[in-house]
Amino acid sequence: MNSLVKSYGKGLTAVFLALTAVWIAVLIVLPQARMIERAFTYVDRSGDAATLSLEIDRAYTRVFDIDTDLRDLNGQLAAGQAGDEASSGGLPTPSLTPSPSLVPSPSPVPSLPSPSLSAPSPATPAPGVAPSPFASPQETLPREEIEARIAALEEEKAGLQARIAELEVQEAELTSTAGTSESYSAKNFTNMSELHFRIFLSTIVYALCVTLLSFVVCYPVAYAAATARSANKVALMMLGLVIPYAINELLRIFSWVMILEKQGILNGVLDLMGLIDMQAGEGMRFVASNGAVFTVMVYAYVLFMVFPIYNTIETLDKNQIEAARDLGSSTWRIHWRVVLPHAKPGIAVGAIMTFMLSAGSIAVPEIVGRGLHPDWFAQVIYRRFFEAGSWNEGAAYSLALLVACIMFILINMAVFRVGIRDIAK
Repeated sequence: MNSLVKSYGKGLTAVFLALTAVWIAVLIVLPQARMIERAFTYVDRSGDAATLSLEIDRAYTRVFDIDTDLRDLNGQLAAGQAGDEASSGGLPTPSLTPSPSLVPSPSPVPSLPSPSLSAPSPATPAPGVAPSPFASPQETLPREEIEARIAALEEEKAGLQARIAELEVQEAELTSTAGTSESYSAKNFTNMSELHFRIFLSTIVYALCVTLLSFVVCYPVAYAAATARSANKVALMMLGLVIPYAINELLRIFSWVMILEKQGILNGVLDLMGLIDMQAGEGMRFVASNGAVFTVMVYAYVLFMVFPIYNTIETLDKNQIEAARDLGSSTWRIHWRVVLPHAKPGIAVGAIMTFMLSAGSIAVPEIVGRGLHPDWFAQVIYRRFFEAGSWNEGAAYSLALLVACIMFILINMAVFRVGIRDIAK
């Protein structure tokens, strides 16, 4: 405080402190307080409105099952066409695999076909999880039977969507007349379905994987930049890291999609090398896995890991590295005993920022291989808010993710044995 007053005077210091207080109150405290209030507010629908809500949930569940079946059947149909054209020497037709439906996905009910998921409360809608790309292949059916099944499923889906629209109108009318009861409760948390809880735990593991990969990629870069003897070399390295961030994040994500898609640049390079034949329908759909999501996230958040590590290694006395090398230490031992202990605050900051960004990311998992890899929890939260209209459940899920991130920060600080002051440096 005294340094601010000496540097800027009492007037500017007062303005700065006032703006900071307003910023904290309006953009941090009030939204978080409102989110916590919504998270612990349970909306109870009773009577006919609850019955309609249950019927709508079941209809949405069936629509999701149909979408999954259609995706599998269209995939089989496309694979059969590619095989026929490869055998006849013709050109392959584009993939017929549709993108997943954007309808809000309700909670699973006891009739769900998956035996591994227990049925949650019908009042808790749950988005569907895209099938794993490593799932066992389904039985190949004749082309005519596949087309007949697709037609029947599409007809059933159209009827269900019309029925859902009708039921939602009735539900809105009943709710407006009978109303709903609200009470403070933890049911928004306890009613979380097993499916949503599994997605939540998986997202934590995914974010940890992204954080670890980011460290493995960024530590050598940060060390090379911090120990470079030429200022021009450091400037070029930093410029190479910063230039891609002049492009919009969505464009950078879409560029990776064009690289990793089945008809993308990477498969094109493999085709030129003679490893695959794209004309025969060969090629790997790299976007159909979480590995592609991890890769894009590491690229998207690389600066948040590089710069904190670079800043701490740059303050290290390079004579310590030279002394360790002169005493016969191996490169691995120099990093383990000299560089890494000094860089702990930077590693902690980079890990915290990368973990929180990846755990809360929605753009990357939504765009990269949409519907071809398991969902992330941020996608579930988005659907709770903007598709299912369950703002209270969305707030509860958001609060759960926030608590998980805070726990990661505390564990991270304990593991690296750093405090707030070390991180602030």
